[in-house]
Amino acid sequence: MSDEHLEPSSEQPSGVGGHPKGTLAIVGVYGLLFALGWLIIYFFVFVPRGTLTQ
Repeated sequence: MSDEHLEPSSEQPSGVGGHPKGTLAIVGVYGLLFALGWLIIYFFVFVPRGTLTQ
């Protein structure tokens, strides 16, 4: 056995732990499309049908 200890480096490469460039933009676009789709369905499908009747 060796008496050498592998100490973790205090310096990490700049890319470690980060996300790929553009990921936040892609997630934002999908979120925006989801919100717009929900609003379109709400205002052009549910609102024109009116309230529930029995």
